[in-house]
Amino acid sequence: MTASTRRAALGAILAAPLASVPAVASPTSDLAAACNEAAKRWIYVTDRRHPAELFTDEQIDVEINHCTAVLERCIQEPSQSLPDLAAKARLMIAEHDDGDQFVGHRALIVLLNEVVALCG
Repeated sequence: MTASTRRAALGAILAAPLASVPAVASPTSDLAAACNEAAKRWIYVTDRRHPAELFTDEQIDVEINHCTAVLERCIQEPSQSLPDLAAKARLMIAEHDDGDQFVGHRALIVLLNEVVALCG
């Protein structure tokens, strides 16, 4: 192989798109898992399609306390990855998307949905 052929081959390798390299999935962190689980639980408990009697006041209090504890973790623990950031956004959406029509509130929910879409 001549020097010019080697240069051409090396140039072709370096020009190959990085997208062809398989992505390595990052493991879900404990924080992301806690946020995702809290969001699912909050959505389930606050689903207006459920009869009001489905959950006792004590059960609602447990869910509120659980969600609040995970939200406190979100404040204290910085995101270490995009999945962490997406999970925090999912929890914030679940906890705050109550149909409020105030433009600032709607804009925040849209922003958080975009974070989830971009971060996974």
